[in-house]
Amino acid sequence: MFNDVRELISWIESQKRIVPKTSLQKMISLCDVFGSPQNKIKYVHVGGTNGKGSTVSFIKTVLMKAGYQVGTYVSPYVISFNERIQFNDNYISDEDILRIGNRIISEYDEIERRGIVHPTFFEFITLMAFIYFSELKNLDIVILEVGLGGLLDSTNIVTPLVSVITNVAFDHMKILGNTLEEIAMNKLGIVKPNIPLVTLENEKLTELFETRCEETNSKLILVKKRDIQNIQVSKTETVFDYKEYKRIKTNKLGYYQTENASVALEALEYLRSCCGFKITNDDIYRGFRDVYWPGRLQVLSLKPYIIVDGAHNIDGITRLAEFLTTIKENKKLTIVFAVSKDKAKDEMISVLDHLADEIIFTMFHYKRSDTPDYLFSISSNPNKKLSFDLDELLLEAFNKPKDEIVVFCGSLYFVSEILNKINNKKM
Repeated sequence: MFNDVRELISWIESQKRIVPKTSLQKMISLCDVFGSPQNKIKYVHVGGTNGKGSTVSFIKTVLMKAGYQVGTYVSPYVISFNERIQFNDNYISDEDILRIGNRIISEYDEIERRGIVHPTFFEFITLMAFIYFSELKNLDIVILEVGLGGLLDSTNIVTPLVSVITNVAFDHMKILGNTLEEIAMNKLGIVKPNIPLVTLENEKLTELFETRCEETNSKLILVKKRDIQNIQVSKTETVFDYKEYKRIKTNKLGYYQTENASVALEALEYLRSCCGFKITNDDIYRGFRDVYWPGRLQVLSLKPYIIVDGAHNIDGITRLAEFLTTIKENKKLTIVFAVSKDKAKDEMISVLDHLADEIIFTMFHYKRSDTPDYLFSISSNPNKKLSFDLDELLLEAFNKPKDEIVVFCGSLYFVSEILNKINNKKM
């Protein structure tokens, strides 16, 4: 048992991360020890390769504007561990983490007696979230983000009001498969019988999605890219039309955020039309305008223009490059890049090499970080550099000429470290 929340969190993070799975029975059995708290809650279940967090935040903010009490479960965190489990705009408290964490640990004897293996890192946190949400007296709904894949993800023991898959792209191939079809089938594992699925159209995968929804008798709600029109992207906002909604404005930047927002909008439309949620068009406009989600094309400074972005796979980097191409004009662009060892570094760096006037390779202080030297060796940019001092890089960025652009990207772990440094130093 723990008396200090930091020690408990350190212990949780030391638990096994990924173990082979063939079913969800272990997670169901773990929850059963605690009275199956996951069954007492309404959910929107959100999976996908990229855009999950942004889509969660769009749905959450609109529901809050409509007066609902909303829980969210997301991963990984950007600012603090507590960020994973939220009620409205408040992170779970240290006191609740300590109380619920110790409660779970106190049942380890019973867990063993039932022949259940101790929870992994993600199973522990997911169980903690289910218990926390089940205790809230005035909770209306939880927006539940898939951790990895879908089919055997620990969150996939719930029956939601609606399922959402933001998109399908290459990431975590060692676990999810080496083809888009294999990855899609894993993510389609969250589709439940008679529960509708909202997703972004993908011509390569549409037939697969249709087949899965026919098998489960689930309505397929496709967001078609042609319905997203009149997109305007600037350094401070994104504006677009979707079907009958005109000039939707959001402070989330980039063309791809119009897709995330449209997927969220269709999920909200379903909650409104079929689940009794009272959501007005004004709630939607205000929610999209005021949404907040850290670490995704987040602006740190306007002059110089400094942003951080957690893009950590080729799809995310391509979307980031699309945005930078739009706003770069003739300004000097410096990209500071750090990435995890297991990512498609060659492809990501190739995209950034063609865009950056200068590219600097560094690292973050987490065991998964790749070495700057190796990243440097991959790059073909004529103006490439190495740096092992993130404090110095941040200081240099904020002292750049006011018309320059600096982008820190490659990993949410990297973004987390940057934002915590800035928050602590108030740069």
